[in-house]
Formats: sequence, C-alpha cells, structure tokens
Amino acid sequence: MTGVHNYQLATEYGIICGMIYWFFALGIPLAAYGVFAVARPQLAAKALVAFPRNRTAGAVLCAVAWFWTAYELDTIGIEIFDRFLKAFPFELWILAAVLTVLTCWWMDNLLPIRGAAAILMLFPAELFPVIRLEDTGWRLALVVFAYACAITGMFGMFYPWRIRQALAWLAGVPSRVAATGVASLGVGALFVLLGCVL
Repeated sequence: MTGVHNYQLATEYGIICGMIYWFFALGIPLAAYGVFAVARPQLAAKALVAFPRNRTAGAVLCAVAWFWTAYELDTIGIEIFDRFLKAFPFELWILAAVLTVLTCWWMDNLLPIRGAAAILMLFPAELFPVIRLEDTGWRLALVVFAYACAITGMFGMFYPWRIRQALAWLAGVPSRVAATGVASLGVGALFVLLGCVL
C-alpha cells in the first residue's frame, strides 16, 4: 500500500509540475511581448509588419515545426507509424530535415506565419495529456488558450495572407499595438501568477 501511495503522490506531483511548467512556458513569452508592445508600440509595430517575410524566422520556425511533427509521429503510439519506425528507425528524422529544406525553398512566401501556425497547432498535443488529470479548475485557462491557439494556427496555415493583413492593420495605429500588449500582458501575468501559486 505504501508503494501504491508513493506512486500516486509521484504521479500527482508530476502532473502539477507539468501544469506549472506550461503556465510559465506560455506566460513568460506572453508577458514579455506585452511589456514590449506597451513600452515601445512603434517598434513593436515594425516587428509585426516585418515578421511575415522574415526569412530567418521562417526557416527556424519551419524547422521546429517539422521536427516537432516528427517527434509527435514517433511518440503518438499508432500501430501503422510504429511498424514504419521499427522498419526504418531514422527515416522519420531524415524526412523532417528534407521537408524543412523543401518547404523553405518552395514555400518561402509568408513562411514565418505558416511555421508559427504549425507550432500553434502542435503544442496542445503536449499540453493536454499533462493537465487532463489535474483537478483544479484553473487548468481550463490552459485548455481554452490551447484551443484558441490551435484554431488560430489552422486559420493561419490555410490563410497566411489574412494573418499578414491583420498584423498590418494592428501595426497601422500604435494604440492598437499597445492594446494587444495590454491583453497579452494580462494573460501572461495571470499564467505566471498561477504557475507561482499552484
């Protein structure tokens, strides 16, 4: 019984630590952007306009997205993928590298938006298993945020020019940029606070 109790405590501790990690992992970048956008709205506006066609950002985000996809396929536990990985253990990672190069070569237009959209769709797959067993209602803050990100990612993947237009519209007036900063700072500060107190 003691062993079972210790296992349960370790499992609960792991779930709580995982949820705290996600509160900080999401909250700190959100708060950082919020501070930047509120303090320097003109500079933030230039960054928003430049981001959709930044080749370096596009290459980095594209690589992260493809290798993250390879990781998900490697760990998802679907039989057809498991049989493939047993037969070809390294091909999945080689394929990710090849697809990164081909995507950067053939789909370079608005690539940063597509790369960011892919990551927005991917990270909930890691978040949901960690927080689904946590009994605090505050986990719903992460759930709602993750669904919003996934939906935004799907929209951005299919309509990246709409995201570029939205960013340009926001950047057109400094007060709009500052408003997004206030919202981002509010959500980020909430997540960091929850990470500290839970």
